[in-house]
Amino acid sequence: MSVVVGLSLPAHAEPPPEPPSAFVDVAAATLWTSPQSPRPVDQPALTNPVDISRWIAGMTLAEQEALTSDNLTQTQALYGDRVYVLQQQGDWTEVVVPGQPTPKNALGYPGWIPSVQLTTSPEFAALQATAPFALADHESTTWLYRDPGLTQRDIEISVNTRLPVLDRTDAGILVATPRSGPKWLDARTADVYQKPTDIPYPGATDLVRFATLFLDRPYLWGGRAGFGVDCSGFTSTIYQVHGITLPRDAGPQATDGNGRPVDKNDLQPGDLLFYAHDTKDPGSIYHVAMSIGGDRMIEAYDSATPVRVTPVRLGPDYWGAERYLRA
Repeated sequence: MSVVVGLSLPAHAEPPPEPPSAFVDVAAATLWTSPQSPRPVDQPALTNPVDISRWIAGMTLAEQEALTSDNLTQTQALYGDRVYVLQQQGDWTEVVVPGQPTPKNALGYPGWIPSVQLTTSPEFAALQATAPFALADHESTTWLYRDPGLTQRDIEISVNTRLPVLDRTDAGILVATPRSGPKWLDARTADVYQKPTDIPYPGATDLVRFATLFLDRPYLWGGRAGFGVDCSGFTSTIYQVHGITLPRDAGPQATDGNGRPVDKNDLQPGDLLFYAHDTKDPGSIYHVAMSIGGDRMIEAYDSATPVRVTPVRLGPDYWGAERYLRA
């Protein structure tokens, strides 16, 4: 997913005050460009509970491509994610998502979410701030259950979902939810950490292994969940699950200064490859993929193509590569 870089705050500017918070109360809340953006076909993405898989399956290819060409969607936030509330308009709430850096807003990625997909909970907020968290990181999607025996499914959640831990058994992890009370998570599908900085620093093989969980998952413009991803939603999720936060969009991922330029003859697994309409203009970067070694890369390419492994492309639109892992 590309982005047009706007004006940055001066280096000496004070950070803006923190707006009030809310929490995402669905498996994946899509951020829309405006309350007028959704179409009738988008109804499964607007409800609580949400059904992202049915939404994607119900769109024609032309309707999926229109998400991009008509600039309808921006990004997604996951179950339990905190968002900052900017304003409300009818049944909609304008928010920004911290943890998804962007030049669009210093606080996080902006967009509009149906208010029914958000909740406020001081109890959940307190647990988020103090309790260990379970990170869903072993499957592209997994389930929360109503019972410790893991027999009564409740809600399908995405990889990279983080929920406060209340208790543990050998088989399950009891987690808090924003509004639905305690639920159980299969212990085989998640890891538990006291704080985000405890996530082990990855090696290239960790990134590649994780990326392959998404093979054949649908492309979705604005997608940043295991139900469907766009190119930069995919690459930013690969890194964030491993404790490294990259900008949300392809252009800023290439140019924000956290990576190191890599010669095309020295590509290593985990390096990100960027493509541009004008290779002399970083503002025209439109796509990102990740090297997996052996002259191959993994990518979320377009609406007609599920996540795939493909030969590295070094044609006329190849902009360059960046390495984010420490030497």
